[in-house]
Amino acid sequence: MTRPVTSPARQLSLGACIDDTTSLVSSFAPGIRSDLAQAVASLAPHGTLDTNAARAGQPVTVPQSGISLTIREVVTNSAASILTKYTRVVSVPGIPGLSTSRPDVRVPGYETRLRSWSRGYSLVLAARRNAATAASAAAQTIANLPLAHGWSGISACVSALLLTTPPGGQRSYLLASDLQENVTPQLAGSFNGAPLVIVQACDSGNLAHCHHLYEHFAAEMRQLHVGDITVLRPEDAAQAIQEWVRTGSVSP
Repeated sequence: MTRPVTSPARQLSLGACIDDTTSLVSSFAPGIRSDLAQAVASLAPHGTLDTNAARAGQPVTVPQSGISLTIREVVTNSAASILTKYTRVVSVPGIPGLSTSRPDVRVPGYETRLRSWSRGYSLVLAARRNAATAASAAAQTIANLPLAHGWSGISACVSALLLTTPPGGQRSYLLASDLQENVTPQLAGSFNGAPLVIVQACDSGNLAHCHHLYEHFAAEMRQLHVGDITVLRPEDAAQAIQEWVRTGSVSP
């Protein structure tokens, strides 16, 4: 049985909340914004598309997921529908994988196989170009996102993501915050089992207090049917966010 020339890319539907409120050091939110922009920019393929796999029987390239990323910010009224200045939705189309190498001229039915392979190769090549253009534009959009200042409506920001992230695809969410909520919590929507990655700042250095904030917030998220929760320190954010943008998950 002939293996398909290409393999489809999956779609990720991602949502992120950035906290830039006054309880955090001023570099935290700009750093997270930069990490997100760089992670999206990295979705642009580099170099030429090879025609043959490095090892016989292996794919030439693997699929790269397409993403839709909604970014909202933690403010006093984080769930408001009027926060368009502090909300961005960007997307980068997926790239199918090139599953097979260019057929060998000695293979039976070479001309037919070559035509089929060439169509697949052209499809992947076009998808790479489209992704490169979209990734560059999306990264610039994120980098230019203004940061809001206000009170910490953290749960409301996450709830707003759950209610507004476009449907379809594999969902995953990210929150960058110190989890010090100082407005009445608002819980709405549902994770439906989707994971949540939390980049938790602990500027005070009081680990017990920061863990208590996490436990309280995690209990609220469980009311919204969250799946796995992964907690990271800001020092690990850049690499983790790049992995999250590409896969929708973060390695423990």
